[in-house]
Amino acid sequence: MVKITKENDITLLEKYRLKPEIIHSFDVADLLDETFLKKFMPHLAEAIGAPSEKTAASIFIKRYAFLAVLALFSMSVANKKINVSIENIEMEDAEQRKDWLPGLKLKNLSIEDWNGEDRDTWRKTVYQDLFAKNLFPLINQLEKYYNLSRLILWENIAVYLFWLYETELKDNNHPNIKDDFRFLIFEAEGKLFGPYNNNPLKKYYNDKQYVEEFQEEIRTRKTCCFTYQLKCRPSRCKTCPCTHIAKEGVCFDGESICTTVRSLA
Repeated sequence: MVKITKENDITLLEKYRLKPEIIHSFDVADLLDETFLKKFMPHLAEAIGAPSEKTAASIFIKRYAFLAVLALFSMSVANKKINVSIENIEMEDAEQRKDWLPGLKLKNLSIEDWNGEDRDTWRKTVYQDLFAKNLFPLINQLEKYYNLSRLILWENIAVYLFWLYETELKDNNHPNIKDDFRFLIFEAEGKLFGPYNNNPLKKYYNDKQYVEEFQEEIRTRKTCCFTYQLKCRPSRCKTCPCTHIAKEGVCFDGESICTTVRSLA
């Protein structure tokens, strides 16, 4: 079991974009304020070369998804619960003409150890604080103001969690790893993610298929995240569901073009 302590937590987690200090940042909780949001998103769109605020909103969630990586890495690898209250998170601002891979800062770097009793109950509190109390309010806000399907936003988060457990932690043999991943996808109740009857991540987990073009197994996304619309990314991701129909055309909205996406609703 890797130990995360207040002395070494930054070093251990900085790989996943946790930073002890950020020069130019904003409070993530401010995005829940309509006035701040309507100033922030045009600024972000301009800085990252996004053609619309809708595209910028999708990219924002993709970048912010690393908070979920930080939280679940800490939980699964070290039985630690970091403070992911939305009021506790600062995020690095975007600079024009630079790829935006923002750092995240925890204002209060408090760490709660699993007390050794009923880990299932403790694990649910980790999920609820992360998903229902932090990520869902942001997803709800972006869907409301930018007509951006929450299907896209949840998948933007899901792909990084699949990457964490299937790639980053694949060689870690501690039983927590497999058990936490299984629980996250197949057993976690919808209410742990927000006002849901069903787990919003489960629908994105399917078998990988070997793709000759890339000579590797790939789990194709069910929604398009709009990354191809950025000026710095003129081509589609290899996991994009629209790739096979976009060779000669353009996927305008990232979701209605795909029957697979309609079936998710």
